[in-house]
Amino acid sequence: MIDDPYYSVRLSLVEQINRDRASAALRPVELDVLSSTVGDRHCQEMSANRFLSHWNLRGLRPYHRYHLAGGRDHVQENLSRLTVFTNIPIPIPTQPQEILPHMLRAEKRMFEEKPPLDGHRKNILDPAHTHVGIGFAVVGREFTLSQQFLNRFVRLKELPAAMPRGTIRVEGEMLRKDFGPYYCVLFHDGELKPWTVEQLNQTYAYSDVSGTICAKVPPWEMRFSRSSGRFSFSVRASNCGPGYYHLLLWVRDDIGSIPYQLYQGGSFGVDTKDATPCAGWVLHR
Repeated sequence: MIDDPYYSVRLSLVEQINRDRASAALRPVELDVLSSTVGDRHCQEMSANRFLSHWNLRGLRPYHRYHLAGGRDHVQENLSRLTVFTNIPIPIPTQPQEILPHMLRAEKRMFEEKPPLDGHRKNILDPAHTHVGIGFAVVGREFTLSQQFLNRFVRLKELPAAMPRGTIRVEGEMLRKDFGPYYCVLFHDGELKPWTVEQLNQTYAYSDVSGTICAKVPPWEMRFSRSSGRFSFSVRASNCGPGYYHLLLWVRDDIGSIPYQLYQGGSFGVDTKDATPCAGWVLHR
């Protein structure tokens, strides 16, 4: 993306995001090229068809689109739209220096949100985020901006694109050595159906934990080497039917308190409240 004429503009927006995060004493995020490209495509479709939604016309959500493009991290999306009502032939100039003010105003609006309607602000200030993709598009009177926030904590080995029968073997390595694998869930999203523009403009927030749960893997069913950071486990998936499946992995710090082994007389459970969703995989049957 270094050849991208808007690369410096994207970096400028990331710098503003990091100033906003610094105001809450949070770590900065880095610009991510792949998720920026994914965001560009979604923004182009939204601007061209005059809608704003976390779903696209095919019914794909952000984690579907990011994974199918090759992304493996957990992704949380912010979107913003500007429509200019004017008779001017080119209402929104597309030169980089003309685009940046629109981006910065969108960031300001999202960052200044107030509860309870402050979902974009919470996303900007999520301490788990490590990277962000900046996507945008201008089509006629429509300007659309996308922020694809990523949690990059692990590197997963390749999994199949087709949902296998039986078990799925998951292997990977922690990128943050102060974190360990904690919990994994396989969700069934079902067959995705196309949406109309009218339906898309009536959508609001989305969730990536709303599907049917087909399998769960607690930490005591995982193998983890703290010294190497490598982990592995098997997901014994029941057949929840045709369509898309979504594998989601959580990690947690304070590794010493993660129950990788069960002891007689102990009481163990899993609570993702203090865990970080960090990796995903989309499969299809």
